[in-house]
Amino acid sequence: MKLRTLLSLCLALPLSVQALQPTQRELAQYPWHTLALSQSQNAMPTLSTLSGATGAVVGYKIPANQGTLNITIKSQVVNNKTVFVPNVLVLDSQFNSALTYPAKQFTFKEERGLEGAHYHAELHLTPTANQDFIYLLVYTTAEDLQGKTTVTHPAKLLAKAKGNQPPTIADLSISHSNEGKITVEVDGVQSSQFIGLNKPIFESPKAPPQKIGHMDQTESKVTTKNKGKTFQKVETSTEDYFNQAVRHALKANDVNKALNLVNEAERLGLTQPRQIFLKQVAIQH
Repeated sequence: MKLRTLLSLCLALPLSVQALQPTQRELAQYPWHTLALSQSQNAMPTLSTLSGATGAVVGYKIPANQGTLNITIKSQVVNNKTVFVPNVLVLDSQFNSALTYPAKQFTFKEERGLEGAHYHAELHLTPTANQDFIYLLVYTTAEDLQGKTTVTHPAKLLAKAKGNQPPTIADLSISHSNEGKITVEVDGVQSSQFIGLNKPIFESPKAPPQKIGHMDQTESKVTTKNKGKTFQKVETSTEDYFNQAVRHALKANDVNKALNLVNEAERLGLTQPRQIFLKQVAIQH
């Protein structure tokens, strides 16, 4: 089953210094935009009194009980005049800070076809078991508000699209603003980053490990081959997590979630979760 909402970024990006530091009490009272399954939503950030906020903020409450989430975040250029420069803070179900992404980790994409110019990022998150929701705060900072973004003039883009020589005119200088249009989209996908665990399952050579939860795990760079594919070897504690999560999902009669967990475990080279799944299904039937 797919989840739909507004948002984009890669969880394999390095963890940055957190600028926004809201308290548990503030977060409990915050007016979250709740994102239902298969939903797409636009929102406008507003000035906030959250601790550490120096600009506008918008927050999202996302279902976390359907397996891995691929979250795409977009911030549109408005009327070729202003843009909201986004940063993202990810929180687990208990409002603990899990991950943060600064504006520099967003990619700026020029206007193309029917899609206007915008900042764009994607994250791939796997909430650990027993979490109903995770939370995202999209915010801008005082530093971001001081800058400008250069956008290719639309006349140049049109000329290039037609194969003509672009005119000699200046590009647009877009002011950074507290106002903007944020779009977040959420789908279920494969991921190795877990919200609710202290560390990711394994350390990728392309991205340093990040602490994002409560359960200690040891990482390994050792690789092994399984069914013709190369996997990075994971620790016993990781396989134990999948085994337990599959059992919990089946106990709750959530077969789809159990299958998602099994499939993801196999992508990591783990075989025991499928054995447990088959055994438990046979017992129940």
